[in-house]
Amino acid sequence: MLAHRVAWLFEFGVLPSRNEFLLHSCHDRACVAIEHLRLGDHSENMADRAARGNYNTSRGLNNPFARFTDDEVADMRRMISDGIDHSWIATVFGCSRSYLRLIANGTLRAQPTSTPSPAALARRDQLAQAEAHRLWVSEITDVVHPDDEIDGEEWRPTAFDGYFVSSLGRVRGRTMRILTPHVTSAGYAVVHCGRGNPQGVHVLVCQAWHGTRPAPGMHAAHGDGNPLNNTPENLRWATPLENNGRDRLRHGRIPRGTAHHAAKLTPEIVRVIRSQLPGPRGTINRLAREYGVANSTITSIRDNITWRE
Repeated sequence: MLAHRVAWLFEFGVLPSRNEFLLHSCHDRACVAIEHLRLGDHSENMADRAARGNYNTSRGLNNPFARFTDDEVADMRRMISDGIDHSWIATVFGCSRSYLRLIANGTLRAQPTSTPSPAALARRDQLAQAEAHRLWVSEITDVVHPDDEIDGEEWRPTAFDGYFVSSLGRVRGRTMRILTPHVTSAGYAVVHCGRGNPQGVHVLVCQAWHGTRPAPGMHAAHGDGNPLNNTPENLRWATPLENNGRDRLRHGRIPRGTAHHAAKLTPEIVRVIRSQLPGPRGTINRLAREYGVANSTITSIRDNITWRE
């Protein structure tokens, strides 16, 4: 049972009838305050929904997945009334013929949309960000026309037949066209060297210029920490410890000291702790209790594993 109906039952000892609704005057559906609840019918409930601006969230441009503006829908109806073939209209607008039939008989988009809903605006922002991301990716690869060469660019074959990689981190496929990479959430450029065969561009470059992977599990590491700088001189084969540990530490991508989200100490406190180490038996336990940390934290400070000077 919904919580606001339980609150009404506790207060008045009876639930609303089948045709009655419990309406929230505060427009907060999670609210259970009795003074904010009142009885009403379906039409009053819909009126409240419209007052909150949620009524037309699924209609017209208020639908987050709406593809066509009111003007485009009007053009569709005009072309349909002029007797133009539905297949041709569907090709022009990139929609299905069944969608046009729904437009024609008024089942869809029968009324113009005055203003988009917050959900529709959020959807537009999401699409705009995706388009900006695609443009950013294209700037990485589409430096020149795919058939052109860049001065100083060197191409070498990859381990995959028909695919070549350049010293600028571009990859050319079997059709001799430059492949557009997908940039992962971690910032790495990935291309498909054949169906179902995603490959990191940095790995392809490292293999072409520095030989095959020396040992299983080794990483193609970026010298400057920029995952999109896939030039041969910026790449090398490295162990996971070197790539994930030392390189990230050198690039400043590992939060240390007070920058770490779980840090309880400060450099001044660490200096005070270190000045008392090593000490008599029980010193580590005493310092851990005094500063509210684990014994292993004090030990790591003593052994210069963490909070290094």
